[in-house]
Amino acid sequence: MQDLSVNTLLAEIEELKAKLSEADQLIQAIKDGEVDAFAIGSNAVPEVYTLQSGDYAYRLLIEEFGEGALNVTEDGLIVYTNKAFCQLAGVSYEKVIGTRVSDYIHPDAADEFKKLFDEALRGKSRGEIDLRVDGAIVPVFISLTSLQPNLSTVGIIVADLSEKKKSESTIRQYQKSLEENNVALLRTNEELASFAYVASHDLQEPLRKMHLFTTRILELSGNDFTPEVADYFRRIMEGAKKMQNLIQALLQYSRLTISDVKFVRTDLNALVEDVKNSLLETIEENKATVVVSELPVVAVVPHQMSQVFSNILLNSIKYKRAGADPFITISTKLVDTDSVSIPGVRKAQRFWQISVADNGIGFDPIFSERIFEVFQRLHSAHEYQGTGIGLAICRKIMQTHSGQITATGKPGEGSVFNLYLPVSL
Repeated sequence: MQDLSVNTLLAEIEELKAKLSEADQLIQAIKDGEVDAFAIGSNAVPEVYTLQSGDYAYRLLIEEFGEGALNVTEDGLIVYTNKAFCQLAGVSYEKVIGTRVSDYIHPDAADEFKKLFDEALRGKSRGEIDLRVDGAIVPVFISLTSLQPNLSTVGIIVADLSEKKKSESTIRQYQKSLEENNVALLRTNEELASFAYVASHDLQEPLRKMHLFTTRILELSGNDFTPEVADYFRRIMEGAKKMQNLIQALLQYSRLTISDVKFVRTDLNALVEDVKNSLLETIEENKATVVVSELPVVAVVPHQMSQVFSNILLNSIKYKRAGADPFITISTKLVDTDSVSIPGVRKAQRFWQISVADNGIGFDPIFSERIFEVFQRLHSAHEYQGTGIGLAICRKIMQTHSGQITATGKPGEGSVFNLYLPVSL
């Protein structure tokens, strides 16, 4: 009886050795990736869950997945991983299987991970944590899902956020730099505005005195001068007057800012009529005709828009063609950025295109941009008087209105100035 018991025990021992050997081989096969299965101990009963047949495609998908994937037992043992997580962790597949997921969590993120993991045991959770890889911190976004009742494990998808965090850091640096540059730009603009005001005041005062004293000299002693000397004095007065006009134009240009404007719904028909009345003497003197079609009601800064129309009308009258009285038409139509190219405007938007056409001397199309630059003139000051700032002021005003001004022309055939005002600001 005793011999039978010993034999029975020996047989059971051999059977256990065989099962243990099989288990070792299975575990090694899983670690080597040769067997498509999970070996999990549940309630002290060894179980093998295969992923063959219909689920095999999902295994292949996970293997090639760009994000890291883990399968972790309820006590944190890693029983499956894909290549992406191994690459992220910087270790081989064999060294990941059988280790604990906590080994890869940065100590500062341990409490947050435990909270997410406990939530996942009851369903799902997700959040950002940091991994610890070779002493470095790797920010990741993890999604955890309980695989109960099919498997007593938690599936974890791990997305590397390193590049995203770098991009966010770069964007923050750019934003900080942009804010600093904006502050510096505002400070510079304020200094320039202050300088322009002081400079214009200081420059105008001596010019005013030159003009005043030259006038008095001519009044008191003009009859004693030779015609040549009197002509010199008149030229001094004209030069001083031109300089004053130029300084005032520069001051006006420097004061065109967005911060001190107030947009008002304005009937452009009434506004243009007021401009014509203010220029009535010049219009009649040059025998000019101004024909205005129906214009829209738009939100503008009235005094600035009056300045635009005034500058353009004066420009058309000044550059009239010899032997032809100025004939100017003002018309309007609706356009959008799909049907017309509007410099400086990218997004789709509707505009009122207000065209001011004349029959003057025109200009070469190659100068269609140059004429809007400060101090740029196509003709000498002896031929046509002016400061060379009027059209630059027009462009700056139109940009303040979120619009634009363009010009087209042909030598000897006239010019067309197109104003683009947004239908709604």
